[in-house]
Amino acid sequence: MKSIHSVTIILIIVVFVFNACSTKEHSSVSLPELMQAEAIMYEHPDSALHVLQNMEVPSESQKLEHATWALLMTQAKYKTYIKQNDSLANIAYDYFMKQENVQRKALALYLKGEIYHSNRQIEEAQKFFLDATEYAEKTDDHQLCHQIYSQLGNIYILRSYKEYALDAFNKSYQHALQSKNNKYIIASLIYLGRTYGQMKQFNQSIEYYQKAIEIAQEKKITRSLAIASNELAGIYIEIKDHEKALHYSKQAINNNSTKVSQAQIFLVIGNIYREMGPIDSAYYYLNQAAQYKSNINTVNAIYHSLYELSKKEKKYKEAIFYNDNFLHGFDSIFDSHKQQELAKFQEKYNQQKLINEKNQLKIEKDRNTCNALIALIVLICIIATLIYSYQRKLMKKEHIIQKKEEETRRNMMQISENETTIRHNQSMMQELNAQIDTNKDMKEQLDELNRIYAEMQQQNETLMHKNHTLTKNIEQYSSSLSVQLEELKKLHELTEENQRLHDRERTLTKQLVKKNKVLNSLTTAPKYIDAVQWREIEEAINSIFDNFTERLLKRIPTLTEYEVHLCCLIKLNMNNTHIATALGISPTSVSKQKYRLKEHIAQQNEAFKRNQTLDLWVWDF
Repeated sequence: MKSIHSVTIILIIVVFVFNACSTKEHSSVSLPELMQAEAIMYEHPDSALHVLQNMEVPSESQKLEHATWALLMTQAKYKTYIKQNDSLANIAYDYFMKQENVQRKALALYLKGEIYHSNRQIEEAQKFFLDATEYAEKTDDHQLCHQIYSQLGNIYILRSYKEYALDAFNKSYQHALQSKNNKYIIASLIYLGRTYGQMKQFNQSIEYYQKAIEIAQEKKITRSLAIASNELAGIYIEIKDHEKALHYSKQAINNNSTKVSQAQIFLVIGNIYREMGPIDSAYYYLNQAAQYKSNINTVNAIYHSLYELSKKEKKYKEAIFYNDNFLHGFDSIFDSHKQQELAKFQEKYNQQKLINEKNQLKIEKDRNTCNALIALIVLICIIATLIYSYQRKLMKKEHIIQKKEEETRRNMMQISENETTIRHNQSMMQELNAQIDTNKDMKEQLDELNRIYAEMQQQNETLMHKNHTLTKNIEQYSSSLSVQLEELKKLHELTEENQRLHDRERTLTKQLVKKNKVLNSLTTAPKYIDAVQWREIEEAINSIFDNFTERLLKRIPTLTEYEVHLCCLIKLNMNNTHIATALGISPTSVSKQKYRLKEHIAQQNEAFKRNQTLDLWVWDF
């Protein structure tokens, strides 16, 4: 029990240490305006921005509320296309990266990445997006996960990492489905269709675009419908299916209420008509496309298409005009392309550098994990060693205690046996005194009795001295062990009770002998005993002394009938004179008969001691 208790204490200490090291901060925002803005952020970012702008800005002392306000304000401005610097994002980033809220960490990293992305710092943006995915995957914010993977996929597409982009857009699509946000689902399908189109896997591209169009038509999301339809038309142009391309291009025009990429839509339709044959329609849509302000690539593509169309129709003056515009734009594109190529090589280098850094970080993380495991194993080994040594010491101590207890128990039992022997000797000495007084006229027997009496007295003194030494040892063990041996106390009580019973038995037998007429007359007024009287005497003795003659013959089968009778008279504590009268012999002959009987018994019974008197042995039997 002591060893189990010690192990429990050690384990509690270890658990306490690890719990102290892994304590986490759990806090929640209490301001209702912040909770309201966060609740409507994805569906109504303009309303969320209005709430945040009109609320009282939390003070810097309110660290959690102030950081949350900065985070949500950055998110709302980004969603409403308001240009901003990274001051607010840094406040949120510096606070939440030190906390345990993984959703806040993921959002802070994502917004930092968006700011870098808008500033065309692609490498830094990609790093923040990758870090954001590690935390976002541990949350249930599927809308945030969709946005992170979408932006990561767009960066991969820009760098021509199509396989990486496809994997990112697939994850974006899965999170969009779980978020049940239709705009995000359509956007993910468009991204997948666009990626498969660049990979020349047109069947898969068409499949994803058509899914996007179906959902946009069902939910009446016209802007997404226009984008998906226009891009699908471009896919059909690639596979030379001009009728379907024209169908989806016109569908894009009919649903493009915001006039976003209107020039591109007219360019696609103009090229379709240029391939199919209606020249007037081709001129109309291409000229319409040229009227919209667009990027230099789109403008250059428009003038190139007009040049090719004019040259085909042999309108050389118009063709020269369009060609000059095309060449002017081509020079700009060429310069731009040179810069883009250099940027592309730089980005590829940066991408590889980022991958190497990430692998290095992973190696460092694995090494730290390995070191932590080794430290934990060492700690466990140390604890196990301490427990083992403590248990071994405890077991050794318990063994010593048990040994001392056993030795004490043996000493007490020896004391008990010695005390019993002393009391028995004292009782026998009283009997010997009585015999000495009776046999004062018989010198031979008197010398033997005096010698035995002196030996008993010497034995008693030796036993008492030994008991005194044993008692001191017991007291010493008891004080060192601080244990009260109740068992040994009971031994003393049993020994005393046993002696009292023995004394009581002797007293009762004497009373029974006095009450028995045959035995009482024999001991008080002895006379010669004939054969008939011996049967009565033996029956009386056996009834009082527990079948004395039967036990005696069983112990020493070679005894004669005469020797048994002599033992019966000795058992009745009769002196030599009375025994001589009962047997019809002289007192001197009684002493000789006793000596022969003693020798006979000593030969047959090893327990009989040579220095022990015959009378004492018979009395104890």
